[in-house]
Amino acid sequence: MEISPAWEPGGEAVEGLHRWRASLREDMSRTLDDPRWPRALAGVGVVHLLAFLVCQALAEPVSRRDLRYLAIWFVELVCVFGVMRALAGRHWIRRSAAVNLAAKLWTTFLILSFNVVSLNSLVGIENPWFKAVWGTLSTFLFASLAWLFTPLFFIPAVQMWATGMLMAQFDPYAYLIYGVSWSLALFGIAGWIRRAH
Repeated sequence: MEISPAWEPGGEAVEGLHRWRASLREDMSRTLDDPRWPRALAGVGVVHLLAFLVCQALAEPVSRRDLRYLAIWFVELVCVFGVMRALAGRHWIRRSAAVNLAAKLWTTFLILSFNVVSLNSLVGIENPWFKAVWGTLSTFLFASLAWLFTPLFFIPAVQMWATGMLMAQFDPYAYLIYGVSWSLALFGIAGWIRRAH
């Protein structure tokens, strides 16, 4: 049996990938020149912090299935889209290919985050391991943005890695830790955009 040689991308494929990435970065840079983006991201940070403060207030020493959390996360999602529409403008998600791609990554992150909660609930919610996994998923989201747009996104990626560790170590305060960490990350990104643009 003949083994085919490993496929190696030719010069055209690599060059095309570099052009695509450069075009994506230019598109994001043009989009972020709009002064509404820092306010929108800071607004999302506030919404996220408030939602997780409520979750922390409801937290109990022994986890159990509680539909109030589902309601809180749904309200948070609606509020995030409301804040984005109010502060970033109508059709913000379709304004540029770069923002659309970042929004799709964020949507995938939300689906996976909800999935780990569902899995934890199915196998038994007594040990809430899903909270620390959120730190890993958040790290993946920011690392993906770093590969696509700017290495500066590795800063919140490392921050989220540390957040997951803190959540595992201090589980009774996991919602508070996660909410504060995400808010700081979004405020930091908003500040960077304001300074850079």
